[in-house]
Amino acid sequence: GIRALPPEQALAEARRHVKLLLLPLMHTRPMSDSDIPEHLISDDMAERYMALSPPWASVIPEFRSIISEIEQSYVLGLFFSTVSASCVVIERMLNLARIELHPHHAKIKKLWPKGPLNDWGQNIDALRQWGYLDDAFGRDLTSLYQKVRCDYLHSGPIQNMAADAIRAAGLAFRLVETFLGFPPDLFRITNQIECLNTSDPRFLVFYKRHLCIQPEPSGGN
Repeated sequence: GIRALPPEQALAEARRHVKLLLLPLMHTRPMSDSDIPEHLISDDMAERYMALSPPWASVIPEFRSIISEIEQSYVLGLFFSTVSASCVVIERMLNLARIELHPHHAKIKKLWPKGPLNDWGQNIDALRQWGYLDDAFGRDLTSLYQKVRCDYLHSGPIQNMAADAIRAAGLAFRLVETFLGFPPDLFRITNQIECLNTSDPRFLVFYKRHLCIQPEPSGGN
């Protein structure tokens, strides 16, 4: 919603939200953005805040925590940390999605019943085959693995850490939203959360046990 505001108002509101990111997680009294001095917040930090689109929620809390850390790292300009956390959460999400969803799809012999994999390719191919990732998204994830994840991990060239950070964070956020972040193709969010397809394997695997599902009306009198 901040992006829809006039530029100066959007920047001011973004600066206020950045202050909230700087608040300590553990504190002994109630705290608000007014506890953070204005001079600690730069316009660059506010602009980086507006550049991100993290999922608004995650049905698995540990992913919500990781998303928050990625957002905070990028806003503060900690680009190496952003890349590292983003690649870790992508690898974790790819493995979790492939392992948990595999029983609901035609078995892929070379992957059944394998556990986590270090190479993203087989997981990406499986999730694309099952219809969860489109071709462009799959290519973007593959390119990130080859050009960023492996270079950073194996002492390859690091040429533009800021660009790598926003790229990695964006793909991580999109991937988590696809499976755990109440994606719009599976949920309608109004004053309540409504699942559009309760037979979708994502709902059965990730959401059903966490959400309060209203029973179907019984027939007869």
